[in-house]
Amino acid sequence: MGGFDRPVDVGAVRGLVRDWFAALDRHDDADVLLALLAPIGLVLHLPGATVRDREGLRAWHADRVSTYFDETHRAHDVRVRVVSPRHAEVLVRVDWRASVWVPPAAGSTRVGGESTQRWSVVPWHDGKPRLRTCVLGGPTPVPGSVAPRAARPTGLGAAA
Repeated sequence: MGGFDRPVDVGAVRGLVRDWFAALDRHDDADVLLALLAPIGLVLHLPGATVRDREGLRAWHADRVSTYFDETHRAHDVRVRVVSPRHAEVLVRVDWRASVWVPPAAGSTRVGGESTQRWSVVPWHDGKPRLRTCVLGGPTPVPGSVAPRAARPTGLGAAA
């Protein structure tokens, strides 16, 4: 039985959420993230960019890993709703924290926010779920954090 014939598995979708944020936190190579995405119908509304293809994800990722360090994403309140055997909708609340250094500052600044993400997930030919679309709500800066845009040099765009 091919992966397209298998229904979406809720546990595997939760694993996809975990793997996505763990890869972001570790600053894994963009190829690790690309392996978690559906290559057809991809539309990710990410902080600072809308990604529709592999090159767009690579550019977004390069900017992110060169800007932020000590990143942590805590996905909580992960809700998976299987819409059909070949499609699940996922609602994820995410707490994101990171450090950023903007020259000529003497030290880094902590940034962070709370966001709600809506994902569309589909099973792929290997049977594993893939992220097809993502829309972010927020982020709302957390108390004691500098807003990400304020912490970045002008012209570099916004980040989560």
